[in-house]
Amino acid sequence: MKILVLGANGQVGSHLRLVLREATFWTRQDVDLACAAELEKAVLTAQPEVIINVAAYTAVDRAEQEPGLAWAINAEAPAALARAADRLGALLVHLSTDYVFDGNSRRPYESTDSVNPINVYGRTKLGGELAIASVCSRYWILRTSWIFSEHGANFVKTMLRLANERDSLNVVDDQSGIPSYAGDLASVICELVSDIDDAHSLPFGIHHISGGPTTTWYEFAQEIFRSAYAQGIIARKPLVTPITTAEYPTAAKRPRYSVLASSEVLEEHVVTIADWTKRLDEMLGKIQGF
Repeated sequence: MKILVLGANGQVGSHLRLVLREATFWTRQDVDLACAAELEKAVLTAQPEVIINVAAYTAVDRAEQEPGLAWAINAEAPAALARAADRLGALLVHLSTDYVFDGNSRRPYESTDSVNPINVYGRTKLGGELAIASVCSRYWILRTSWIFSEHGANFVKTMLRLANERDSLNVVDDQSGIPSYAGDLASVICELVSDIDDAHSLPFGIHHISGGPTTTWYEFAQEIFRSAYAQGIIARKPLVTPITTAEYPTAAKRPRYSVLASSEVLEEHVVTIADWTKRLDEMLGKIQGF
């Protein structure tokens, strides 16, 4: 099976390299995601049977100042992939986000719940979802949240760096979500694409990948420092003060509650996502720089 992965150097892409060794991996040096026509032509030339898109413009605050670029990468590029997949009869697997929701829910979001993004990043990611659904017949859109890994840039590495620079820091405590380990996401994707010929494979459409438990950024930071200190990665645990979103203004609004309910039908077809606290301990044991 000929598999093409876009976003090879990102958090999930780095893990996919370990589990899909025979796949072709493209980085931004191989193709310009901001040029939809070039991207579509390149994919048609490559003729993959499966296209996995884990590439995205993920700078949430900077997207407010670069909406055109964010739209090109998060909406127009997936549309180009969908057109190519449709012409080739290929399967398209696309990673999306909890930020397509507004955060006003009082229960975990189901994949069928109404979307209402409140920032540019969320709107562009929703644009990609809508484009795929309108063009491609064989697709899985996998929404996830708060990705972390020993690879790439993420909240865990930021906290470790700050722990070495400061004695104390403030972290928002009124935004709730579920951290997701990139290695688990890669494993799910690998298992799904290896099973596409099974008559009982996952139904096409949108699915949520989520583990547990629900936490806040403040609680996540506390757990990072606990584990990192216990493993000798940081010399001391900084004092962490919980603050409100209003006390930490950012260019982009964030949903206060973006907890995803993992799709039951997805859990029937793949291994259950592990508790993120366990994965955090394992990830910190592998980390080599931050």
